Amino acid sequence: MSFFFPNRILKGIHHRGAEDAKVGMDMRDGTLVPILVALALVIAAPLCLREPQTPQGAGADMLVIISPHNEAIRFEFSRAFEEFYRTKTGRNVHIDWRLPGGTTEIVRYLNAEFEAGFRSYWTQKLKRPWNRQVLEGFSDSRLTEGPDKTSPAQYARKAFLNSDVGCGIDLFFGGGSFDFINLANRGFLVDSGILDRNPTLFSNGSDTGIPQALGGEPYWDVHGRWVGACLAGFGICYNSDVLARLGISSPPKEWVDLADRRLFKAVALADPTKSGSLAKVYELMVQQQMNLRLSEIEKSTNNQQEQNESQAVREGWERGLQLIIRLAANSRYFSDAAPKVPADVAYGEAAAGMCIDFYGRSESETVADEKGQTRLRYNNVVGGTSVGADSIALLRGAPHPETGKAFIDFVMSREGQKLWNFRPGTPGGPVRYSLRRLPIRRDLYIEPLRPFMADREVDPYRDAQIFQYHQAWTAPLFATLRFLVRVMCIDSREELVAARAALGDAPVGSPAFEKLLDVSSVRYDVAMREIRETLRSEDRLNEVRLADILTTHFRNQYREAERIAEQSCVLSPK
Repeated sequence: MSFFFPNRILKGIHHRGAEDAKVGMDMRDGTLVPILVALALVIAAPLCLREPQTPQGAGADMLVIISPHNEAIRFEFSRAFEEFYRTKTGRNVHIDWRLPGGTTEIVRYLNAEFEAGFRSYWTQKLKRPWNRQVLEGFSDSRLTEGPDKTSPAQYARKAFLNSDVGCGIDLFFGGGSFDFINLANRGFLVDSGILDRNPTLFSNGSDTGIPQALGGEPYWDVHGRWVGACLAGFGICYNSDVLARLGISSPPKEWVDLADRRLFKAVALADPTKSGSLAKVYELMVQQQMNLRLSEIEKSTNNQQEQNESQAVREGWERGLQLIIRLAANSRYFSDAAPKVPADVAYGEAAAGMCIDFYGRSESETVADEKGQTRLRYNNVVGGTSVGADSIALLRGAPHPETGKAFIDFVMSREGQKLWNFRPGTPGGPVRYSLRRLPIRRDLYIEPLRPFMADREVDPYRDAQIFQYHQAWTAPLFATLRFLVRVMCIDSREELVAARAALGDAPVGSPAFEKLLDVSSVRYDVAMREIRETLRSEDRLNEVRLADILTTHFRNQYREAERIAEQSCVLSPK
């Protein structure tokens, strides 16, 4: 074991002789003993205080789950499933949770592991040479299966889809539908049989079943490769005490409210390149602007629906990007961890921020006093957010597929669904943590059960119908939008914030503001063609070059906006 020594101690190492003799005397007279005891306690404390781990036990069945879920969710579902499994099978089960990070990190990990697994299968079992065509083809959803072995990419695709190549993990549990759809299309997820085992639960024609989609958001895969486990929306968390100090009496309810001049450097935002879930927020901001623009156009013209929609998508895209820039100009930071935003807002590090609903509600409960009063509050942005599914899936080549299927069955059962929102101690609820998630099963949102729920007034199926998500409009640009937020707002944040400071109370229509919000270089058609295709290129240097070009462009643009604003102040002093 190695220790860190300050420089003042290291300097003395070169002076042996008398110093060594002095140390020897110190040890003999016992002056170093208290220091060594204290050091031992520091080392031992984490080991003594850590939470006891559930022993695997001889003969226990295994289940390996990769997940972004927090400790509370892992604890409650582990405990409840172990009891469920023991009752059902008479055997014990041990869950091995793999926690590489958020959904973005998990997707990267799965990509790498499946690539390594298939490479081993291709070269060792099939005895075929590995090359770039095979690498690019085996998980390319755009390729059809091909029997012709002279086409390495198609043959690799067919070989992968007919194999049990895996990554040593059974389930992927947690994350938005976007990532699950992509993984399913690549062939990493397989049918768990959950739809066949529960035909009435997954039925569009049933009032109590889970619809395949609602408000444009998919809730389960028609091929059974993934299903939504719970529901989530997005909104704004805010600190009422900090808002009062800033002179803001009305809490923010719409995304545009976060662009208020009084919130300058007081808005906590999330980095969409680090959090797949919160990347969805930026897409929803753009979608809302497209919907609003479509409504405006339909009221003022008699054009064909297709023509109106095309115009609304183009112009709504620009309005959405401009709104994102305005929010970023007020940012205190861009966090790479979704839970950090509501936590910082709760403790006054920021006045308000964007967050996933359950993070906002959970943190609000955490900081509440004994009377239930809390300084942190959360609002769903009604009309500005869809209600999406947080999902679960069986991975190809799962080492313990039957145990994995049993876990999926449990998560989708009434017993498993109660864990998401029932209060601790209620019948069928969690025992330690209030998870504050929303069940996906409709039959839990009924009066006999609502009194047991932590969020008994929330109805996600009602809220989901207020906002219409159009997948064709922005889903192909999901990765592109994450990239644009990075170059427009994160990598250029210093120049953007400086420009906003110079703008002061200037109106949005002023020349300086118009320069700040100029997004013509990344308009919809450019994003859909040049930028999207560059990001899909196998040569990552193309993305690096494009990022450098656009970051430099926006930095210069923000500097110019700052110059115009300062010049305007000189010409028109107050």
